[in-house]
Amino acid sequence: MVNVSLTRGTASYEAVKGALDLIGDDVDIPDDRPVLIKANMVSPTVELSATPVAAIRATLDFLVEKGVKKFTIVEGTAVDSDTMGGFQRFGYFSLREDYDVEFMDLNQDDSVLFECLDDNLDPANIRLAKTLFDSYIVSVARMKTHSQVVATMSVKNLAVGSIINDDRRLRSSGPTDVRLFSHLPKPLNLTLARLNKTLSPDLAVIDGVIGMQGNGPVAGYPIASDVALASTDPLAADIVGTGIMGLDWRTIGYLWYLTYLRGLNVDDIEVIGENSSENVCKYQTHDELPWQLGWWVENWKTYLDGDYLRDPD
Repeated sequence: MVNVSLTRGTASYEAVKGALDLIGDDVDIPDDRPVLIKANMVSPTVELSATPVAAIRATLDFLVEKGVKKFTIVEGTAVDSDTMGGFQRFGYFSLREDYDVEFMDLNQDDSVLFECLDDNLDPANIRLAKTLFDSYIVSVARMKTHSQVVATMSVKNLAVGSIINDDRRLRSSGPTDVRLFSHLPKPLNLTLARLNKTLSPDLAVIDGVIGMQGNGPVAGYPIASDVALASTDPLAADIVGTGIMGLDWRTIGYLWYLTYLRGLNVDDIEVIGENSSENVCKYQTHDELPWQLGWWVENWKTYLDGDYLRDPD
């Protein structure tokens, strides 16, 4: 069985800390890997697009109780590339007063090459932040709807957040003008599955106390779903999370692909704490939902059966 904890609350700190405490026995943090907290901050000026600081604080307190003494909070904003400005604007730097914590802009990190899919489902190389590959990663994300893939939580937070921001907008220089890291439903969902196969969070935390519905992940509006989830299995956490949002995980391409790749039986996911079916809070989906649902690729397995890290030489 795979455990996913679910708590209710109207304050992020208490809900997140409670969710983490429920799965405390599942969490084993190796001594030889630095602990990175992957916040989610799509825009450095829209606070609702970012992980609440209280959720980060609750996560740090839980990890301190597990014996962790030093942390690095990381993100690489997709809008304006002003990661440090966002950390300051939203109050993240106040955490320095109580923890041995550093902050890192992943957009400035050294990189490794990764093969994604372009608009035509052809391979293209982009850069991923290298620091992530040697670390114990805790993905702490706000529950949100999304403009391309229906919903975003712990899996997508790390997957897209690992990409050096400039490479998210690269276009081909050949006779056809295509986006190398495609935002179209078919290639994007396959690329997200590739990214998660390559680099997955070790611990997932989802703050849905105040989520974002509508035209997320930046232009949506708040919804008080009053829940938090945690799991050492990010895929399972996101599957439960989509149900809380009133969505069917089977309509979200990257979750579907990853579930079948792993052979995960959703009946083996045990929700501990609150009852998930009694805590559904239906999120208004993005206006572009019908377009987003066109993600299915019939021969999808042929796009997901390899190793996608690339030697730069």
